[in-house]
Amino acid sequence: MDSFEHLEVKAKDGTVIPAITYHINDSSKKAVVIICHGFGEHAGSYREHAERLWQGGYASVIFDQRGHGKPPEGQDKWHGTIPHYQCFIDDVASVTDAIKEMMPDMPIALYGHSMGGNIVLNVLLSLPPEQAKVYFCAMVESPWLGLHNPINPVTHTLIKIMNKISPNYRDKRKLNSEDLSSDKEKNQGYAKDPHYHGFISMRMIHGIIGACSYALKNAARLPVKTHLAYAKHERIVSNEAIFEFINKAGDMVIVKEYDSHHAIYNDVRREQYCRDLIAFLDSNL
Repeated sequence: MDSFEHLEVKAKDGTVIPAITYHINDSSKKAVVIICHGFGEHAGSYREHAERLWQGGYASVIFDQRGHGKPPEGQDKWHGTIPHYQCFIDDVASVTDAIKEMMPDMPIALYGHSMGGNIVLNVLLSLPPEQAKVYFCAMVESPWLGLHNPINPVTHTLIKIMNKISPNYRDKRKLNSEDLSSDKEKNQGYAKDPHYHGFISMRMIHGIIGACSYALKNAARLPVKTHLAYAKHERIVSNEAIFEFINKAGDMVIVKEYDSHHAIYNDVRREQYCRDLIAFLDSNL
């Protein structure tokens, strides 16, 4: 039987969240990792990464973020749209509750790449500290806390206006695959993936900008140990904003730089990166 199985989770607002589980029913696993993917990606983007985590003793649950993955039937302008940013937070809670119901004694960790890193940090910072400890640790990779090419004040003002008058208006900002990974084969995979997109609505970008500010302002309250990885050759998110978060979070973050591009989990040093994640998970169980 395929180690990957499909799971449908009912969100707080009734929306069905498509998810993929990997070895979730394997009782020999040490814990389960909830994976929050980055902008434009989808649950299927992380199968290889989940395989490596499994080899280290960890099951995974990967789910499609709102506005990502395969669009619902008849909704051709669905990519990049969300009802509100809070849906991202609520959906992590819904997936967590589903895992707790399926495996009540299994420890749970959070992992997020880029936009997913933004979401993971905002999940942790928005929960009361005791509730946040439902996660025994967290891992964020190249978190979106700002952009490498910052949004200028005029554009920021336009985003605010458009969020009010046409929140579902979408801009297409598909990321350059060469900025994502230095592995040419992986770059080709991004180009060929039919579910990888570059659409972002005014509501989504406005919500993420606000979430960046919230995370940076509240970094000192980070409630669980967090492995924070950033890329030396970053050209998508802002390493300066990441360093600001690191300085404010203090001892709660374990920081490591990787000689890679933005998507460390998909770069040439991905195997070493995953070994580091497994060592971090082991040390916090």
